[in-house]
Amino acid sequence: MRLARRGLRVSGVCSLAAALTLLMAGCGVPGEPLPPLLELPEPAHDLVAEQVGSRVILRFTRPQLTTEGTLIRYLDRIEIHRADLAPNASAESFSEQEKLLANLPAAQLPAGAGQLSYELPLEGSQRGAKAVFGVKAINHREQDAGYSNLAAIEIADLPEPPADLRGTLSEPAIELHWTPAERSVFGGPAPNPDGYEVYRADSATPALPQLLVATSATSYQDQTFAFGTSYIYTVRAVVHGGDSTARTPESNRVEIAAIDRFPPAAPQNLRAIAVPGAVELAWSPNTEPDLAGYTLYRSDGGAFVRLNSELLLLPLYRDSTTRAGGEYRYVVKATDRAGNEGPASEEAPADAE
Repeated sequence: MRLARRGLRVSGVCSLAAALTLLMAGCGVPGEPLPPLLELPEPAHDLVAEQVGSRVILRFTRPQLTTEGTLIRYLDRIEIHRADLAPNASAESFSEQEKLLANLPAAQLPAGAGQLSYELPLEGSQRGAKAVFGVKAINHREQDAGYSNLAAIEIADLPEPPADLRGTLSEPAIELHWTPAERSVFGGPAPNPDGYEVYRADSATPALPQLLVATSATSYQDQTFAFGTSYIYTVRAVVHGGDSTARTPESNRVEIAAIDRFPPAAPQNLRAIAVPGAVELAWSPNTEPDLAGYTLYRSDGGAFVRLNSELLLLPLYRDSTTRAGGEYRYVVKATDRAGNEGPASEEAPADAE
Protein backbone atom coordinates (compact mmCIF):
# COMPACT_ATOMS: atom_id res chain seq x y z
CA MET A 1 0.00 0.00 0.00
CA ARG A 2 2.85 2.44 0.80
CA LEU A 3 4.47 1.61 -2.53
CA ALA A 4 1.29 2.39 -4.37
CA ARG A 5 0.97 5.76 -2.65
CA ARG A 6 4.64 6.51 -3.31
CA GLY A 7 4.16 5.66 -6.98
CA LEU A 8 1.14 7.91 -7.17
CA ARG A 9 3.13 10.78 -5.66
CA VAL A 10 5.97 10.30 -8.14
CA SER A 11 3.52 10.17 -11.02
CA GLY A 12 1.91 13.45 -9.93
CA VAL A 13 5.26 15.21 -9.69
CA CYS A 14 6.17 14.04 -13.19
CA SER A 15 2.88 15.32 -14.59
CA LEU A 16 3.46 18.75 -13.02
CA ALA A 17 6.98 18.90 -14.43
CA ALA A 18 5.72 18.00 -17.87
CA ALA A 19 3.08 20.75 -17.74
CA LEU A 20 5.66 23.35 -16.73
CA THR A 21 7.89 22.24 -19.57
CA LEU A 22 5.07 22.69 -22.10
CA LEU A 23 4.19 26.09 -20.67
CA MET A 24 7.77 27.28 -20.95
CA ALA A 25 7.96 25.95 -24.48
CA GLY A 26 4.87 28.00 -25.48
CA CYS A 27 5.73 31.30 -23.75
CA GLY A 28 9.35 31.48 -22.82
CA VAL A 29 11.13 30.42 -25.98
CA PRO A 30 11.66 33.30 -28.47
CA GLY A 31 10.17 32.95 -31.99
CA GLU A 32 11.58 34.01 -35.36
CA PRO A 33 13.21 37.50 -35.25
CA LEU A 34 11.20 40.32 -36.89
CA PRO A 35 12.69 41.88 -40.05
CA PRO A 36 13.96 45.47 -39.71
CA LEU A 37 11.58 48.28 -40.64
CA LEU A 38 11.99 49.60 -44.17
CA GLU A 39 11.39 53.19 -43.04
CA LEU A 40 9.95 54.16 -46.44
CA PRO A 41 8.13 57.53 -46.24
CA GLU A 42 4.56 57.27 -47.44
CA PRO A 43 4.05 59.21 -50.70
CA ALA A 44 2.03 62.42 -50.61
CA HIS A 45 -1.58 61.98 -51.78
CA ASP A 46 -2.74 65.60 -52.08
CA LEU A 47 -0.34 67.23 -54.56
CA VAL A 48 -1.97 70.07 -56.52
CA ALA A 49 -0.49 72.35 -59.15
CA GLU A 50 -1.77 75.79 -60.12
CA GLN A 51 -0.56 78.35 -62.62
CA VAL A 52 -0.56 81.85 -61.15
CA GLY A 53 0.65 84.37 -63.70
CA SER A 54 4.00 83.24 -65.08
CA ARG A 55 4.66 80.79 -62.23
CA VAL A 56 3.47 77.36 -61.10
CA ILE A 57 2.73 76.78 -57.43
CA LEU A 58 2.83 73.21 -56.07
CA ARG A 59 1.17 72.41 -52.74
CA PHE A 60 1.20 69.16 -50.78
CA THR A 61 1.27 67.92 -47.19
CA ARG A 62 4.57 66.86 -45.67
CA PRO A 63 4.54 63.05 -45.15
CA GLN A 64 4.27 62.00 -41.50
CA LEU A 65 4.08 58.20 -41.68
CA THR A 66 6.01 55.36 -43.29
CA THR A 67 4.41 52.74 -45.52
CA GLU A 68 4.41 50.51 -42.42
CA GLY A 69 2.29 52.98 -40.47
CA THR A 70 5.04 54.19 -38.14
CA LEU A 71 6.14 57.78 -37.63
CA ILE A 72 8.85 58.89 -40.04
CA ARG A 73 12.24 59.07 -38.34
CA TYR A 74 14.61 59.28 -41.28
CA LEU A 75 13.22 61.64 -43.92
CA ASP A 76 16.21 62.93 -45.87
CA ARG A 77 14.60 65.11 -48.53
CA ILE A 78 11.67 65.64 -50.88
CA GLU A 79 12.26 65.63 -54.62
CA ILE A 80 10.23 67.66 -57.14
CA HIS A 81 9.89 66.01 -60.57
CA ARG A 82 8.39 67.39 -63.78
CA ALA A 83 7.60 66.14 -67.27
CA ASP A 84 6.48 68.34 -70.20
CA LEU A 85 4.08 66.36 -72.36
CA ALA A 86 2.00 67.01 -75.43
CA PRO A 87 -1.51 68.28 -74.57
CA ASN A 88 -3.11 64.93 -75.45
CA ALA A 89 -0.41 62.77 -73.85
CA SER A 90 -1.27 60.40 -71.02
CA ALA A 91 0.13 61.05 -67.56
CA GLU A 92 1.20 57.38 -67.50
CA SER A 93 4.25 58.36 -69.55
CA PHE A 94 5.42 60.61 -66.73
CA SER A 95 8.03 58.21 -65.34
CA GLU A 96 9.63 57.88 -68.78
CA GLN A 97 10.05 61.60 -69.40
CA GLU A 98 10.25 63.21 -65.97
CA LYS A 99 13.23 65.25 -64.83
CA LEU A 100 14.32 66.14 -61.33
CA LEU A 101 13.61 69.82 -60.69
CA ALA A 102 14.60 70.38 -57.08
CA ASN A 103 15.63 68.78 -53.80
CA LEU A 104 14.04 70.05 -50.60
CA PRO A 105 16.22 68.95 -47.64
CA ALA A 106 14.12 67.74 -44.71
CA ALA A 107 16.14 69.85 -42.31
CA GLN A 108 14.96 73.00 -44.10
CA LEU A 109 11.27 72.04 -44.16
CA PRO A 110 8.80 73.13 -41.48
CA ALA A 111 8.20 70.42 -38.89
CA GLY A 112 4.77 68.89 -38.40
CA ALA A 113 1.99 67.90 -40.76
CA GLY A 114 1.69 71.28 -42.45
CA GLN A 115 1.24 72.08 -46.13
CA LEU A 116 4.37 72.68 -48.17
CA SER A 117 4.59 74.80 -51.31
CA TYR A 118 7.10 75.17 -54.09
CA GLU A 119 7.14 77.70 -56.93
CA LEU A 120 8.88 77.61 -60.26
CA PRO A 121 8.90 80.06 -63.20
CA LEU A 122 7.32 79.45 -66.58
CA GLU A 123 8.44 80.64 -69.99
CA GLY A 124 6.36 81.92 -72.87
CA SER A 125 7.65 79.12 -75.10
CA GLN A 126 5.86 76.61 -72.84
CA ARG A 127 2.39 77.98 -73.55
CA GLY A 128 0.01 75.22 -74.59
CA ALA A 129 2.21 72.44 -73.17
CA LYS A 130 1.05 69.98 -70.55
CA ALA A 131 3.21 70.08 -67.43
CA VAL A 132 2.92 67.11 -65.06
CA PHE A 133 4.41 67.14 -61.57
CA GLY A 134 5.14 64.52 -58.93
CA VAL A 135 7.04 64.49 -55.65
CA LYS A 136 9.04 61.77 -53.89
CA ALA A 137 9.92 61.45 -50.21
CA ILE A 138 13.43 59.94 -49.80
CA ASN A 139 14.72 58.30 -46.61
CA HIS A 140 18.27 58.12 -45.21
CA ARG A 141 19.01 54.98 -47.27
CA GLU A 142 18.17 56.75 -50.56
CA GLN A 143 14.96 54.72 -50.77
CA ASP A 144 11.42 55.83 -51.56
CA ALA A 145 7.95 54.37 -52.03
CA GLY A 146 7.31 55.96 -55.42
CA TYR A 147 5.74 59.13 -56.70
CA SER A 148 2.93 61.05 -55.09
CA ASN A 149 -0.27 61.49 -57.02
CA LEU A 150 0.47 63.35 -60.27
CA ALA A 151 -0.75 66.91 -60.80
CA ALA A 152 -1.08 68.26 -64.35
CA ILE A 153 -1.73 71.72 -65.77
CA GLU A 154 -2.02 73.08 -69.28
CA ILE A 155 0.20 76.16 -69.40
CA ALA A 156 -1.94 79.10 -70.48
CA ASP A 157 -1.23 82.53 -71.89
CA LEU A 158 -2.50 84.89 -69.21
CA PRO A 159 -3.01 88.63 -69.10
CA GLU A 160 -1.40 90.66 -66.36
CA PRO A 161 -3.60 91.25 -63.29
CA PRO A 162 -6.67 93.48 -63.68
CA ALA A 163 -5.88 97.12 -62.92
CA ASP A 164 -7.54 100.08 -61.20
CA LEU A 165 -9.95 98.12 -59.03
CA ARG A 166 -12.25 100.62 -57.34
CA GLY A 167 -15.41 100.39 -55.27
CA THR A 168 -18.27 102.62 -54.18
CA LEU A 169 -20.87 102.04 -51.48
CA SER A 170 -24.56 102.46 -52.18
CA GLU A 171 -27.50 101.39 -50.07
CA PRO A 172 -28.28 98.17 -51.97
CA ALA A 173 -24.75 97.13 -52.98
CA ILE A 174 -20.99 97.69 -53.00
CA GLU A 175 -20.24 98.40 -56.64
CA LEU A 176 -16.88 97.24 -58.02
CA HIS A 177 -15.25 98.18 -61.33
CA TRP A 178 -11.88 97.26 -62.81
CA THR A 179 -9.87 97.65 -66.02
CA PRO A 180 -8.67 94.65 -68.10
CA ALA A 181 -4.91 94.33 -68.57
CA GLU A 182 -3.39 95.21 -71.93
CA ARG A 183 -0.28 93.00 -71.71
CA SER A 184 0.38 89.26 -71.32
CA VAL A 185 2.43 87.99 -68.38
CA PHE A 186 4.79 86.56 -71.02
CA GLY A 187 4.98 89.81 -72.99
CA GLY A 188 3.00 90.95 -76.00
CA PRO A 189 -0.69 91.81 -76.22
CA ALA A 190 -2.93 90.38 -73.52
CA PRO A 191 -5.18 87.45 -74.44
CA ASN A 192 -8.86 87.68 -73.65
CA PRO A 193 -9.51 85.92 -70.34
CA ASP A 194 -12.39 83.50 -69.89
CA GLY A 195 -13.64 85.58 -66.98
CA TYR A 196 -12.83 87.11 -63.64
CA GLU A 197 -12.99 85.96 -60.03
CA VAL A 198 -13.92 88.44 -57.31
CA TYR A 199 -12.58 87.75 -53.81
CA ARG A 200 -13.69 89.30 -50.52
CA ALA A 201 -12.25 89.29 -47.00
CA ASP A 202 -13.40 90.82 -43.73
CA SER A 203 -10.69 93.34 -42.87
CA ALA A 204 -11.20 92.73 -39.13
CA THR A 205 -10.28 89.02 -39.30
CA PRO A 206 -7.11 87.20 -40.43
CA ALA A 207 -9.09 84.81 -42.64
CA LEU A 208 -7.96 84.44 -46.25
CA PRO A 209 -10.05 86.08 -48.99
CA GLN A 210 -12.94 83.91 -50.16
CA LEU A 211 -14.19 83.59 -53.73
CA LEU A 212 -17.30 85.72 -53.97
CA VAL A 213 -18.32 85.28 -57.60
CA ALA A 214 -17.06 84.36 -61.07
CA THR A 215 -18.15 86.76 -63.78
CA SER A 216 -17.41 87.59 -67.41
CA ALA A 217 -18.03 91.32 -66.83
CA THR A 218 -15.57 93.94 -65.62
CA SER A 219 -17.87 95.06 -62.82
CA TYR A 220 -19.83 93.48 -60.00
CA GLN A 221 -22.43 94.54 -57.44
CA ASP A 222 -22.00 92.85 -54.07
CA GLN A 223 -25.45 92.78 -52.51
CA THR A 224 -24.46 90.31 -49.77
CA PHE A 225 -22.51 92.83 -47.67
CA ALA A 226 -23.56 93.89 -44.17
CA PHE A 227 -23.47 97.42 -42.84
CA GLY A 228 -21.01 97.87 -39.99
CA THR A 229 -18.31 95.71 -41.63
CA SER A 230 -15.20 96.67 -43.61
CA TYR A 231 -14.31 94.53 -46.62
CA ILE A 232 -11.21 94.06 -48.76
CA TYR A 233 -11.77 93.14 -52.41
CA THR A 234 -9.42 91.78 -55.07
CA VAL A 235 -9.97 90.48 -58.60
CA ARG A 236 -8.16 87.86 -60.73
CA ALA A 237 -8.51 87.06 -64.42
CA VAL A 238 -8.85 83.35 -65.27
CA VAL A 239 -8.17 81.19 -68.31
CA HIS A 240 -9.47 77.61 -68.53
CA GLY A 241 -7.46 74.94 -70.33
CA GLY A 242 -8.19 71.24 -70.26
CA ASP A 243 -8.80 70.19 -66.67
CA SER A 244 -6.88 73.11 -65.16
CA THR A 245 -7.58 76.78 -64.53
CA ALA A 246 -4.87 79.43 -64.68
CA ARG A 247 -5.22 82.64 -62.67
CA THR A 248 -3.46 85.97 -62.66
CA PRO A 249 -2.03 87.33 -59.42
CA GLU A 250 -4.34 89.59 -57.43
CA SER A 251 -5.31 93.01 -58.66
CA ASN A 252 -4.76 95.99 -56.41
CA ARG A 253 -6.76 95.75 -53.20
CA VAL A 254 -9.61 98.09 -52.36
CA GLU A 255 -11.09 98.44 -48.87
CA ILE A 256 -14.69 99.55 -48.40
CA ALA A 257 -16.07 100.47 -44.98
CA ALA A 258 -19.78 99.66 -45.17
CA ILE A 259 -21.06 102.46 -42.94
CA ASP A 260 -24.80 103.02 -43.15
CA ARG A 261 -25.35 106.65 -44.02
CA PHE A 262 -28.50 106.02 -46.04
CA PRO A 263 -31.70 107.26 -44.34
CA PRO A 264 -35.17 105.87 -44.99
CA ALA A 265 -37.47 107.47 -47.53
CA ALA A 266 -40.02 110.10 -46.55
CA PRO A 267 -43.25 108.55 -45.23
CA GLN A 268 -46.22 108.84 -47.55
CA ASN A 269 -49.92 109.73 -47.20
CA LEU A 270 -49.77 111.58 -43.89
CA ARG A 271 -53.32 112.43 -42.75
CA ALA A 272 -54.35 114.68 -39.83
CA ILE A 273 -57.96 114.53 -38.57
CA ALA A 274 -59.19 116.88 -35.86
CA VAL A 275 -61.40 115.35 -33.17
CA PRO A 276 -62.64 116.95 -29.94
CA GLY A 277 -59.59 117.71 -27.80
CA ALA A 278 -56.99 116.15 -30.12
CA VAL A 279 -55.66 115.61 -33.64
CA GLU A 280 -55.30 112.03 -34.85
CA LEU A 281 -52.59 111.27 -37.40
CA ALA A 282 -51.87 108.25 -39.62
CA TRP A 283 -49.61 107.51 -42.59
CA SER A 284 -48.52 104.63 -44.80
CA PRO A 285 -45.79 102.43 -43.24
CA ASN A 286 -42.25 102.50 -44.67
CA THR A 287 -40.90 99.26 -46.11
CA GLU A 288 -37.15 99.54 -45.34
CA PRO A 289 -35.88 96.34 -43.66
CA ASP A 290 -33.81 98.33 -41.14
CA LEU A 291 -36.60 100.71 -40.15
CA ALA A 292 -36.50 101.62 -36.45
CA GLY A 293 -39.50 103.96 -36.16
CA TYR A 294 -41.00 107.40 -36.77
CA THR A 295 -40.78 110.91 -35.35
CA LEU A 296 -43.67 113.39 -35.62
CA TYR A 297 -43.18 117.17 -35.82
CA ARG A 298 -45.73 119.98 -35.41
CA SER A 299 -45.81 123.66 -36.23
CA ASP A 300 -48.33 126.23 -35.01
CA GLY A 301 -46.99 128.91 -37.32
CA GLY A 302 -43.33 128.83 -36.31
CA ALA A 303 -40.64 126.19 -36.47
CA PHE A 304 -41.54 122.52 -36.37
CA VAL A 305 -41.15 120.95 -32.91
CA ARG A 306 -40.76 117.26 -32.14
CA LEU A 307 -43.77 115.73 -30.45
CA ASN A 308 -42.70 112.20 -29.40
CA SER A 309 -39.62 111.57 -27.25
CA GLU A 310 -39.35 107.89 -28.26
CA LEU A 311 -39.58 106.54 -31.79
CA LEU A 312 -43.06 105.51 -32.84
CA LEU A 313 -43.19 101.85 -33.84
CA LEU A 314 -46.59 102.15 -35.57
CA PRO A 315 -47.68 104.71 -38.20
CA LEU A 316 -50.26 106.23 -35.81
CA TYR A 317 -50.25 109.12 -33.32
CA ARG A 318 -52.78 111.07 -31.23
CA ASP A 319 -51.78 114.66 -30.46
CA SER A 320 -53.65 115.63 -27.28
CA THR A 321 -51.68 118.84 -26.67
CA THR A 322 -53.60 120.99 -29.12
CA ARG A 323 -55.76 123.96 -28.12
CA ALA A 324 -59.19 124.55 -29.56
CA GLY A 325 -59.13 126.81 -32.59
CA GLY A 326 -55.42 126.36 -33.15
CA GLU A 327 -54.10 125.89 -36.67
CA TYR A 328 -51.41 123.22 -36.96
CA ARG A 329 -49.22 121.64 -39.58
CA TYR A 330 -47.64 118.20 -39.17
CA VAL A 331 -44.80 116.24 -40.82
CA VAL A 332 -43.39 112.81 -40.02
CA LYS A 333 -39.88 111.41 -40.55
CA ALA A 334 -38.62 107.80 -40.55
CA THR A 335 -35.42 106.66 -38.78
CA ASP A 336 -33.41 103.47 -39.37
CA ARG A 337 -31.51 101.31 -36.87
CA ALA A 338 -28.27 103.17 -37.63
CA GLY A 339 -29.87 106.42 -36.43
CA ASN A 340 -30.25 107.96 -39.88
CA GLU A 341 -33.34 110.17 -40.01
CA GLY A 342 -34.92 110.57 -43.41
CA PRO A 343 -36.58 113.55 -45.08
CA ALA A 344 -39.91 114.88 -43.94
CA SER A 345 -43.21 113.80 -45.39
CA GLU A 346 -45.56 116.25 -47.03
CA GLU A 347 -47.30 118.55 -44.56
CA ALA A 348 -50.73 117.70 -43.22
CA PRO A 349 -52.76 120.65 -41.83
CA ALA A 350 -55.40 120.45 -39.11
CA ASP A 351 -57.64 122.96 -37.27
CA ALA A 352 -58.02 121.79 -33.70
CA GLU A 353 -61.52 121.56 -32.20
